[in-house]
Amino acid sequence: METHDPNVTYCCVPSGCDYCDPIPMDDLHDAVRVVCNNEHCRVGQYMHGECFEAWEQTVLSYLRSTGRARSWSERQRLQNLWTKKGYDLAFKACGCKCGKGHLRKDLNWMPPAPKSGTAGTDADKRKRNRKKNKNDRPSLGAMAVVGSIPREGRPMLRLRSNSMSSTGSNSGSSPPSSTGTGESPMSPSHLVMVVGSAGSGGCGNVGGCGGSGGGVVRRRSSAKFEFFSEKAHETATNNSSIFSRRVDYSSFNQLPRHKINSYHIKMEEDGNCGNDETRCFVLSNLAAAHAARITCVLCQSLLLIFDQYPLIDGTFFLSPRQHSKGCLQVKVDGRVQYLGAVCMGCLEGWNTVLRCRYCMKQWQGTPLILGTMYSYDIFAANPCCLDRLKCSQCHKLVILPEQRCSYFSDYSNSLPCPHCGHLDHHFVKGLATYYRGTGD
Repeated sequence: METHDPNVTYCCVPSGCDYCDPIPMDDLHDAVRVVCNNEHCRVGQYMHGECFEAWEQTVLSYLRSTGRARSWSERQRLQNLWTKKGYDLAFKACGCKCGKGHLRKDLNWMPPAPKSGTAGTDADKRKRNRKKNKNDRPSLGAMAVVGSIPREGRPMLRLRSNSMSSTGSNSGSSPPSSTGTGESPMSPSHLVMVVGSAGSGGCGNVGGCGGSGGGVVRRRSSAKFEFFSEKAHETATNNSSIFSRRVDYSSFNQLPRHKINSYHIKMEEDGNCGNDETRCFVLSNLAAAHAARITCVLCQSLLLIFDQYPLIDGTFFLSPRQHSKGCLQVKVDGRVQYLGAVCMGCLEGWNTVLRCRYCMKQWQGTPLILGTMYSYDIFAANPCCLDRLKCSQCHKLVILPEQRCSYFSDYSNSLPCPHCGHLDHHFVKGLATYYRGTGD
């Protein structure tokens, strides 16, 4: 049962925690939050990251032998597991220790940043405290197999990311009163995946299909780990498409090792060529504007647009505000929106660092999935202070801090101010409300 000490909680993994130490509530950066659909469950809401990864593998094993998921690729199972599409099939393997509900990863929860000086030490401490028994599970972190991913995607990203393609539903037997669904700019992460170079085929037209898939790139024995091919980054165009063809993924080699996987980087799904709503939306609008490149709204660097996932070396997003002249005006459900992009360097804080002018907190783009599109303003999705909750006209609070929105996309919606009645996208502030600095 959940501890009564408000400063700590205990790992609620159903398969049994492998560590002796509790989870401190003031340092949850290495934890994963889950939700039980039993409203009266008191077992707990957090797992150690390693415990969650091991437990998730058991759920994936169940999913492999269930219904239509048998025909999915391993990557599709990983991407669909915590969405309605996959969870409807796998929830029976997610029973909670309370015995009356089922667990689901909370995709709305964003782990806090690690405290200074604690990053990298918690996992080591737990390894020293790990229970020793002959039935102990083997370490999954040492594996390097296609279909196993480390702690995203975590893509967030799914709902790996809140892209338009991530919200589709399929028929299935969902658990009753299921909670915890929603949109998230983050994704889970699991075992390290070695992703192959792009196949020779691709989408020549918007919505067109291509040929064979990519292969696995083996790890090099050198001290520098590179999971993608070191071939020169080449692009090619043909007469039927203005977009580039991605030959390899070497541009992502500069990412931290734990982020080189298909949860942090949106990859092409098997059998889905040309049928993805997000890709069709992005490429069709850009093709209509004859735009084969787009500028980063932060550093103004030009970014190539590719005809298959990852669509860009960064991420696209939609906003009701035009953050820069490079943002493209589009129509979504009859509403005017602006399609913008942020490059990988600014998301990771290498090129540009944003700090709120009101509270000086740094904006974090690292949890976002690369190569896809978010259907909301990524700068407004997680307000850092009270000033970002104020009316754009009378500057009074539109909502109280304890009335946080349920979904990240809610902060991009228009609503009336309760004080002056002004209808606006109050939480979508301009980039002028940030100080810009250069990255490391």
